[in-house]
Amino acid sequence: MNTLTLRRAGGFAATVLVACALVGCATGGGMANPLVGTWNFTVESQLGTIEQVVKINDDLTGMITMTEPAEAEMVPSNIALDGNNVTFDVVFDIEGQELPAQFVGTIEGDGITGEYVTDLGNGTVTGTRAG
Repeated sequence: MNTLTLRRAGGFAATVLVACALVGCATGGGMANPLVGTWNFTVESQLGTIEQVVKINDDLTGMITMTEPAEAEMVPSNIALDGNNVTFDVVFDIEGQELPAQFVGTIEGDGITGEYVTDLGNGTVTGTRAG
């Protein structure tokens, strides 16, 4: 190979490396947040079994929807993921009374387990990723 061929090859390799670095930065390094998505929660508490749909967005905002025992929507706050450990805060409206709760759980693949911690007792949560 002559010098001109080596320079072209080196320039091409540098261009490819820069492009890969830019794509990696634009996609967050290829690491998707495992918490993002829609989850089907089953909560076992003193109130019985409650089904919830928990949606977490890319920007770590979300919505919790229940249809039983009564229709309700709640907005979780302080959503955080540390490794596989998940936490968020939410205020439940139970027959007109506000009940602050913190969810503390762990993601394992497409499953999540944990509990809602409240001043009136805790509720055990199991969940699966929807779809």
